[in-house]
Amino acid sequence: MSRKVCVNFEVRNILIMKDTLKQMGINYNDISEERIEIHRNYHPIAIDSKTGEISYDEMNASDVNRIKQEYTVNFYKDKCLREGNNLVQERKANGEIVLHITHS
Repeated sequence: MSRKVCVNFEVRNILIMKDTLKQMGINYNDISEERIEIHRNYHPIAIDSKTGEISYDEMNASDVNRIKQEYTVNFYKDKCLREGNNLVQERKANGEIVLHITHS
């Protein structure tokens, strides 16, 4: 048996989320300007940038965690570059991602 889960997660930029999903090879559907859905087995993964909520089936928790991690990295990479800083990304063997930011 599965359950639907809803968590708050600050999706501040839906365009960065869409780019993140494309980079990850994940297809999504635009539901509105602020909401996208990714189809999965039972419940779709729904991402709403207006409310900041992500709802999904608990069986998709690992997919959601991966999406959240990649989105967060891309969000801060974008912010860093817009502010004119230099950035180096390091992915460690344990899956940890470290961003090294230096001010220009």
